[in-house]
Amino acid sequence: MSGGNRLSKLLVRLRRESPIRLAQEAVWRTTKRWRQLNLQKQLERPECPVVFRPAGYYCPNLLHLSQRTQNAIMAYADAVCDGQFPWFAYGPVKLGLPPRWDFDFVSGKSWPKTRSENLQVVRHDGSDVKVPWELSRMQFLPVLGKAWRLSGDQRYRAAGKDLLSDWIEKNPSGAGVNWTIAMEAALRAMSICFFLELALPWGADDAPWLRQVTSNLWKHLLFIEAHNEFSHLSRSNHYLSNVVGLLCLSSYLDGPQMKARRRLYANLVGREMFHQVYEDGGDFEASFGYHLLVLQMFTSAFLLMKAQGTGPTEEFSERLKRMYKYVAALADPQGRLAHVGDCDDGRVELLTDDLETMMALENRYSLRVADQLGIGEALFDMPGGSPADDAVCYANVDRVTSVGNDTVAENVRVFRNSGVAVVKSSDAEAVFLAIPNGMAGKGSHTHNDKLSVLLNLGNHHLFVDSGCAGYTRNASLRNRFRATAAHNTIQIDDEEQNRFSKSPGGLFSISDDAQLSPITMENLDGEVVLSASHDGYHRLGIIHKRIMRWNGQRQLTLDDELTGYGKHTFAARFHLPSHCQIAIRQDCGELVSCSIHGPSRVTMTFRAASELSLSSDTAQTSSAFGSISESGVIVVSGTFIPPFTLYSAISWEDLPT
Repeated sequence: MSGGNRLSKLLVRLRRESPIRLAQEAVWRTTKRWRQLNLQKQLERPECPVVFRPAGYYCPNLLHLSQRTQNAIMAYADAVCDGQFPWFAYGPVKLGLPPRWDFDFVSGKSWPKTRSENLQVVRHDGSDVKVPWELSRMQFLPVLGKAWRLSGDQRYRAAGKDLLSDWIEKNPSGAGVNWTIAMEAALRAMSICFFLELALPWGADDAPWLRQVTSNLWKHLLFIEAHNEFSHLSRSNHYLSNVVGLLCLSSYLDGPQMKARRRLYANLVGREMFHQVYEDGGDFEASFGYHLLVLQMFTSAFLLMKAQGTGPTEEFSERLKRMYKYVAALADPQGRLAHVGDCDDGRVELLTDDLETMMALENRYSLRVADQLGIGEALFDMPGGSPADDAVCYANVDRVTSVGNDTVAENVRVFRNSGVAVVKSSDAEAVFLAIPNGMAGKGSHTHNDKLSVLLNLGNHHLFVDSGCAGYTRNASLRNRFRATAAHNTIQIDDEEQNRFSKSPGGLFSISDDAQLSPITMENLDGEVVLSASHDGYHRLGIIHKRIMRWNGQRQLTLDDELTGYGKHTFAARFHLPSHCQIAIRQDCGELVSCSIHGPSRVTMTFRAASELSLSSDTAQTSSAFGSISESGVIVVSGTFIPPFTLYSAISWEDLPT
């Protein structure tokens, strides 16, 4: 990002903030810069004042793992020992042993070994810095440690040692792309610590190597402290990763001030829980993928605090439990989350679902969460059975099991703060999205998915979210996947619900145009009725309200009410997975219809008091970062003068067993 673009973004942000907060931010940035200037002196000191010690995070009896999990661990570890490094979108990629740590294997481009603070990580040349960053998180190390524990085969332990030694040699502190931000250092340090504990015991012959690694961990700690991504204006998962990483490092390193650091970072992690997670349990970044990443961070912190006797507090534990309940409510019957909002497949640790997905040759889906939910069950003694069937109700979570005399839904939950409602019956489920722009409107991972609806029939998706195909490799592709047209909602005059920045550096910014009403829920004549509205088109003179009705009779209806003034065009889209085929029955008139052929037969009808046009088109979806699949999209469009209502009815036949 150029200096001019940074300045323009900063000026826009500053206009929104109070003078007191701006003063606090100025003081903080000055302090941070002083720490960074002093860092080099600290790194040049020959002595390392700390020693490595087990933290008690891992006490595994891996032989009690299921055969499925053992197979996944061993297959992944064997691939790494063969120089193949698995990725969610690409499967195992032959990078060699050791791999090139600064290399983007997709574009064939690398980064120079110059001072990290002078490197441009986003270059708009087809490269993606996430590739070297992801590899250098070294989350394969704990998997190698587990493979060694399972098999007793020294080659897994030796491979981990050799890869770690090579990374330290090739990535001196403060040089190269892998020392550019604190988040990457924090997640990498956690992987190293977990590996060292899993690979115990370390003998006398290992002592020189262990001292070298411990010294490198000390440098990670100093680097994160000097470059931590705190801000009085905006804090996100980046800063959370910093303080969780520092809690981890201070738990595994013993020496002067480590005990005080453990207390400090446990308190800071606790503070972020209540800053970044809504009361109903949803993460505030408007993304299901980032909710999973943040959930893993807080879970790791929870386990570290318990092991170290520094907490967690009862309030922290309760909010973490709500995060698990949120995932359980959103997961489909196969334990998958929809790719709502940004998703870069980031993890703290790789679970069995992740290992299997990354080794798969086809049908990769990166947001499988059944194993993560299993951790939640173990930590919080949740009721048994499928995690998605759990029915705990919180103050900000509404649950309805019956309407009138008929049970029309087994579960209806409205997460008011997060702006998500979930309706589940025995054979279908729908998710209604009225998610506010993330991070209190700053929206770095927000998509234009206001009032979008997702629908699953049995074990199959019908209306899907387009997902997130990438970040910096292709700016236009990123914007296409986060655009209004990529979601199952209404677009007015070909405009965006929230406008995108036109600068090349605006890939993680979005205008805070669309303010949403809370989701309301009513019981009307045997139907569950959910509704919400947004004013993202207020600048055009239009307010959009969507009403979703669920009657429990294999039918879902949507009423899209457009109020305001002027003459406009609209387009309502419904994105389908690649296995569905669309057949148009009636393509124009005040009543239009189509059928969808897939695992079940679906009929859609649309009506309005003016001429409609119905068509099918091709679109793209992504189920893992970096992957793209061709799929179909249903488009109903027309011209209107408000007030105007589009009535949509979706009905389906018996689902296949």
